[in-house]
Amino acid sequence: MMPEIISEYQKKNLTVSNYCAKLMLKANLTVRNANMVLRKDIVMALTTDMCVIRLGKGESISNELAEILDEVDIASIHSFVVPLERPTELHYHDFDEYWLFTEGSTTVTLRLPDGTTKEYEIRPYELIATPKGVEHGHVPNETVKGFEFVSKIRNGIRHGHLYR
Repeated sequence: MMPEIISEYQKKNLTVSNYCAKLMLKANLTVRNANMVLRKDIVMALTTDMCVIRLGKGESISNELAEILDEVDIASIHSFVVPLERPTELHYHDFDEYWLFTEGSTTVTLRLPDGTTKEYEIRPYELIATPKGVEHGHVPNETVKGFEFVSKIRNGIRHGHLYR
């Protein structure tokens, strides 16, 4: 790095990746790389914990997560039933996906693009909000029921389950 850039970096006490992200944003770029989510004026580190919202305990989607999620397609809402013997394999999408569980319990796995993986025990009235690119799947402990919905799907993106 050039001395003036290093000096500015040190003054702001930013990580190198955050500093690079801010420089990219000055050039008006929108990028998703590893766990750094960049969109217009937003720079944030995405964590798996942000994707688990325990509505029954009064939690709601954080402002930080809400800023990176696209608008929900209200017409996409539908119910699901997943029996014990039919786990949902780890996959991701080019759009945001939401699972709102209403019955049963399941173990949800979330994997960020950098490989960071964490499992969560999910019960009724808990929401999984997965931004595009975040891998997600679940293994039911019993039959689970709930509602699924997605963000508005833009032209040119891939549909369905995608795998790494």
